[in-house]
Amino acid sequence: MEVVINGNKVDKGKIKNRNLTVFQVCSVVGIDIPCFCYHENLSIAGNCRMCLVEVNTSQKLIASCALPLLNKMFINTSSSRVKIARENVLEFLLINHPLDCPICDQGGECDLQDLSFLYGSDKGRFFELKKRSVFDKDWGPIIKTSMNRCIHCTRCVRFFSEVLMNRQIGMLGRGEVSEISTYIYKDIVHPLSGNVIDLCPVGALTAKSYSFNYRSWAVDSYDNIEVLSSCCDDVRLDIVNNEILRVLPLKN
Repeated sequence: MEVVINGNKVDKGKIKNRNLTVFQVCSVVGIDIPCFCYHENLSIAGNCRMCLVEVNTSQKLIASCALPLLNKMFINTSSSRVKIARENVLEFLLINHPLDCPICDQGGECDLQDLSFLYGSDKGRFFELKKRSVFDKDWGPIIKTSMNRCIHCTRCVRFFSEVLMNRQIGMLGRGEVSEISTYIYKDIVHPLSGNVIDLCPVGALTAKSYSFNYRSWAVDSYDNIEVLSSCCDDVRLDIVNNEILRVLPLKN
């Protein structure tokens, strides 16, 4: 299989697996493609449109996370068309996104902040007087919701349906009235539901226990092992003054 990315031929040893997508191949060769909805352990949704790339097999830009790798494919991830497309996608996402960064618990570790800085435009064309607003949900004692910040990546929805096998939440409505919510208004009590806090790429889902305590750059972080589980999972402890503020998962 012959694949060329940004003018460089990819080593055939890195693409022995023919079931890879363009996004995964770019990740293997060290080329970063921005994304919000993609997660390696979840199904492919392809709804954020941030991972658009230019390929020789299509006249239009294609979402790389859902595009299977083909033989003799020429991929361009940094053309002017791709850069303009990324700017436009971020502009659409920020149209209704509130300016909550100074008070958002996700500030400093937010994917939307990082990608807007790297790929966004320096100006916007939104001049409406009113932004779309969504009521916050009460999902129990662990998850704090700020649904105005939601960008509808559906990571949390796919996590509940595919990993937890529990369809408690979903995308309700269509178009500009769509929102992520429970079908029946009640608390989410699944013991693994707190993982959606780490999955959320923006500040829509945060931890209630950590709310308005410290900023991400004001804590000391240490890699550790989960001691309450027999699986010895890797975790990250955020500590201030010898007090554990929160526990985050790590990949192993």
